[in-house]
Amino acid sequence: MSVEQVLTVARADHFGGDWPQGFVPLSCEAAWDRIHEFERSAEHTARADAEADPSRKQLIPYCALTFGDQILVVERLPAQGESRLHGRMSVGIGGHVNPEDGVGPGTIRRALGRELREELRIADSAVERAEPIGLINDDASEVGSVHVGLAFRIELRSDEQESLQIREISKMEGRFRRLAGSSGLWQYQRFLESWSRLLVGGTLVLMGGTELQEHSEGNGS
Repeated sequence: MSVEQVLTVARADHFGGDWPQGFVPLSCEAAWDRIHEFERSAEHTARADAEADPSRKQLIPYCALTFGDQILVVERLPAQGESRLHGRMSVGIGGHVNPEDGVGPGTIRRALGRELREELRIADSAVERAEPIGLINDDASEVGSVHVGLAFRIELRSDEQESLQIREISKMEGRFRRLAGSSGLWQYQRFLESWSRLLVGGTLVLMGGTELQEHSEGNGS
């Protein structure tokens, strides 16, 4: 039985070992610079070892798909493998970087494209426009301490949004929800995965809104 390998970086090799916390917004250029730094120093590690080693960070491309003031929200169903995600809502599509994605320059973009196409029926034109918007880091949790999210965003065109579909509907459900407003996603924060809570706030800021943060502070979330 083969051992799953995932792409990791040494915590000490970046940010002087003192990683920023939460959603860290970056310009597209700065985000690519950081991703390229990760790609240059990354190496494959047995996933079982990486899950128990906080001296290393597993690289996870994590992409939000937006359409105007809406964002794709998915819910993992019991048939999906990772039980810790069942019943949780997520605004990020992504996953581990594996050896099949290669090494060096372009690895992260290839991994993101693979993950998007595995989980969604999505237009190639949309995948090609994915832009990095920052990092997600949550060292306060056991799971977060051994992962770092490489946050991306795709702003869908109308035809791309209309044709978008979840591939494995027995494992995952998806729908577009408004980010803000009286029926906005802020009302469902307690159901969101931790990274998604961070990414929703960051995405709203990038789209020029502040309502989610105001409601978050008011709710003590």
